[in-house]
Amino acid sequence: MNVRNILIGVLLMGVSASAAATDGMIAATQAQSAEQAVELATDEILELINAGREYAQEDPERFYVEVEAILRPLIDFRKFADNVMGKYRRNATEAQRARFADSFKWSLVRTYALALTEFGEGRVDVLAPRKPPRNPDKAMVTMEIAYEGKTYVVAYRMERSEQAWKLRNLIIEGVNIGLNYKNQFDAAMNDVEYGGDLDRVIDAWSDFIDEEEAAADEEAAAETEV
Repeated sequence: MNVRNILIGVLLMGVSASAAATDGMIAATQAQSAEQAVELATDEILELINAGREYAQEDPERFYVEVEAILRPLIDFRKFADNVMGKYRRNATEAQRARFADSFKWSLVRTYALALTEFGEGRVDVLAPRKPPRNPDKAMVTMEIAYEGKTYVVAYRMERSEQAWKLRNLIIEGVNIGLNYKNQFDAAMNDVEYGGDLDRVIDAWSDFIDEEEAAADEEAAAETEV
């Protein structure tokens, strides 16, 4: 598994859809500061990760559903998906946008959920902000993850709306994940296989991402062998 998969796994470490877990994540979104929101959500998630280890391999569909359930209060999948569609959103119907949001959500969850079981006993630290944000309802929250002798940096772009903090994007070791997905969507729209047909791209999105991730893993493996 590549580093990017492991780190996005940190975001998706919620593995229980129980009422208590959902209440805990909602409480995190309503924290006073973005840093507190990320820290509370991370604590909630880390306490639950072991539950998924017992069945994730044998019953992955259950795992995906439970991951989605705990992420729901923290991530506005619709806005995230709209940003990924970029300029193509302007010509999309409401039905197409909703369908892509659902496809995007499940591709994100399905692609990375099983990475959670391989995260192990990593240490996660949410750093205090260096200076107050200019806008109290927007913040970049930096997290350091110590994993297998290395330290990785993840930056969460958080935004507060209607008294709730939401994740808008994240940057992992300098890689802008939202922009990366946006570029992948653009590549799919310009792929001759789909002929610029928005419906075909939406229908094929999960398969397209699977192929992109497989190619990235093969490239990383080849670089390791050199």
